[in-house]
Amino acid sequence: MFHLISILMLLDIHTHKPLPQPEAVADLSAMLAETGELPVVLSEGDGAYSVGIHPWTTLEAPSEALWKLIETAAGLENVRALGECGIDLTKGGPMFRQLQVMKRMVEISERVRKPLVIHDVKVHDIIIGLRRDLNPKQNWVIHGFRGKSQLAGQLLHAGCRLSFGEMFNPDTVRALPTEMILAETDESGLSIEEIIARLSEARGENMLEAIRENTADFLLSR
Repeated sequence: MFHLISILMLLDIHTHKPLPQPEAVADLSAMLAETGELPVVLSEGDGAYSVGIHPWTTLEAPSEALWKLIETAAGLENVRALGECGIDLTKGGPMFRQLQVMKRMVEISERVRKPLVIHDVKVHDIIIGLRRDLNPKQNWVIHGFRGKSQLAGQLLHAGCRLSFGEMFNPDTVRALPTEMILAETDESGLSIEEIIARLSEARGENMLEAIRENTADFLLSR
């Protein structure tokens, strides 16, 4: 019951802000890679976290030791999502390696039955193709989405959800079904409440409770 209650408190699907972040799924990927061990917070039972391999860190192939850490962390109850992971045409390792890492993260996500937070920079067609070809059962969210409504519709049709941060396209936010909208702080200096207030202003309706419900649905769906 504690973990269900804690999930129902979450508003922020993705943040890199310093811990603690009681309203957020905090990304611990950098911490795992830097220390080579499981962060202490994962053994304390509180909070919600994600782990993965960011495409920017794929200049060299991830070590098997790091993969083992991620797979161990992925099975812990307070690791609620995998990622962020994904593909970036502007930065990171060669495309073949980014694809290998992404596919392996999808495999882990499916095995532990937890959703995936995706970094997608100029590779929308590739992400849509992977979603089609791999046919995953777990939820995917494109984090920090800033694109137009036409692209948003294509991603939604492929089975992805969209998360919006400090920078977003108001027309896209207005065009989406309410239940598909998630919110995040990522590395913003704004609070999640301030970001949701901006999303609410763009839509002309208070989105706070809808985003709370959407976040729980995204994390709990199996």
